[in-house]
Amino acid sequence: MNNLSFIWAESASLATELIKPLKHLSLDIDSHGKPGFVTLWRHDKTGLRIHSEMHDVADRREVGVLNFSFVSAPLESETIVDMRSMFDHELTVFKLIIHESGTSAESGVILKSARGDEIVIVAADFPYFLAVCGVLTVPHNFVPEYPLDLYQRVPMT
Repeated sequence: MNNLSFIWAESASLATELIKPLKHLSLDIDSHGKPGFVTLWRHDKTGLRIHSEMHDVADRREVGVLNFSFVSAPLESETIVDMRSMFDHELTVFKLIIHESGTSAESGVILKSARGDEIVIVAADFPYFLAVCGVLTVPHNFVPEYPLDLYQRVPMT
């Protein structure tokens, strides 16, 4: 079986970066209501930007894998959501893995707060976009690439 892991080019542990408390979350949403990327803003003013990259796994079959990178400032086009009251403490993080055509792909994450609130960020049904749900008040359609119950939910450590 082939494995497609999250794309992360930094020396720091991705799990360590994802568990950090959140101050804000920002989304760049296209005219059809689909997020192209999401950025997790932490209290130290650093951002962890997430977007989806497509990978061919079979003839006429591709899956999205999440790509993570550091950023220092939001773009003017981003919608910013305050997350302090819900995600102000260390988070529990799960990765969502889809099994397709002999390939396991790390296609999403779930960020869970100490009080049980969750944010789901997963590759969307449309290539290179994300599906985001949880405590967000920003209107858009949550349509993941696959139904959520088909993803394997694995704790990140």
